[in-house]
Amino acid sequence: MSTNTIAAIGTALSNSGISIIRISGKDSLNIINKIFKTKSNILPNSIVYGKIYDNDVHLDNVLVSYFKAPKSFTGEDVCEINCHGGVQITKEILELVLKKGAVLASPGEFSKRAFLNGKMDLSQAEAVINLINSKSKTASRIATKQLDGELSNKIRLLREDLIELLAHIEVSIDYPEYDYEEIKIDNVSVLLNNKANDIMKIINTYDQGRYIKDGINVAILGKPNVGKSSLLNALAKYEKAIVTNVPGTTRDIVEETICIGNIVLNIFDTAGIRDTDDVVEKIGVEKSIKILDEVDLVIYIFNAEEKISDTDFEMLSKIQNKGIKVIAAINKMDKANKSIFNTFLNELKRYDINEAINMSIIKNEGIDDLKNTIENIFFNQDLDFQQELIITSSRHKDLLVKSINYLNDAKKEIENGNPIDIISIYVKKATSTLGEIIGCDVNIDIVNKIFEKFCLGK
Repeated sequence: MSTNTIAAIGTALSNSGISIIRISGKDSLNIINKIFKTKSNILPNSIVYGKIYDNDVHLDNVLVSYFKAPKSFTGEDVCEINCHGGVQITKEILELVLKKGAVLASPGEFSKRAFLNGKMDLSQAEAVINLINSKSKTASRIATKQLDGELSNKIRLLREDLIELLAHIEVSIDYPEYDYEEIKIDNVSVLLNNKANDIMKIINTYDQGRYIKDGINVAILGKPNVGKSSLLNALAKYEKAIVTNVPGTTRDIVEETICIGNIVLNIFDTAGIRDTDDVVEKIGVEKSIKILDEVDLVIYIFNAEEKISDTDFEMLSKIQNKGIKVIAAINKMDKANKSIFNTFLNELKRYDINEAINMSIIKNEGIDDLKNTIENIFFNQDLDFQQELIITSSRHKDLLVKSINYLNDAKKEIENGNPIDIISIYVKKATSTLGEIIGCDVNIDIVNKIFEKFCLGK
């Protein structure tokens, strides 16, 4: 690891109440002493008031905090300068710190040093960026629980059980004259099966965890003038998209992220699906079709005043081929005969529609039903987000799946009657794979890739 003392702005670079310049490394306090004048002693775990000077030029009145290694976020000596939150003064103080011997930190380097210095494991470090990027209260709570070590502790317990099994296997191989009941084949098989079930319970939380962390990608599709942009505006609660009576008003995809309670919807309002000679509109229609490769849900809007067309049926077939969840929104029901809803239901029976909703978007009718339907489709009401361990990372899921596969391989070796030392090969692989989640057996290139996603100053 680099011995450089690093520095970066730890807050958003904007005009605000305060900005924080963070410094970490063995020269942190020396750099502070070169630029900071105070009447107080700078003691560990304290914060003092004083002034920042560039030679004889007074730059700002600040507060400086000092954390002595190893009792700091990074495990190194850390100093933080709390200055006034102007963009210009923040930049000037950072440049002064760099001029006095620090080097500019790369994205995530503070958290990376915390990991390498044993202040947190890899899953906790990943929770830091998840907490920063949380889009909902539930997402932030899940990230906080992982930051507190909930996932880490579970993985360590799983690994300890497998490591204990490996230890007994090694004893049985090296000292066969001893008879250990724990390594009887039946006991090993039961243990492996139990550990695989424990891991599978964690894996089964991933889909909902991903939706909470990243949001549900939703495409609003339908023919021109059925109410697609009106629905986007109703969900966003402001005029995000232009709405007119002219077909083809929306020619490109309009994107908006909307929080509905603890649900985050990444919504794509698309160009109306129809045959057109307009070059620009045609490109918009093509984009509407391509967006199907990126979404989890399609809200397909129909006009209750019109029959379902061949164009609608063609699009529904394309959606079905993608395996995407679909909600049929029958709009403008305020202008149609109420029995028309049942007619639509009958015609849509040939398709795997998750739910059909009676709506009048202009009168704000059916919007709450739509929100509730989305929540019911994507979230298991039995899953307690406050109490249960939830994973949100595809890296964690992939490693957990890989570890189960190794445990299953070990069980197959048992079923085939192979020796215990062959079984131990797969148990070791499962143990090592679980270790990658918390950083015990992880390649440095993977570590670097994870921390590259972090922002500067974190």
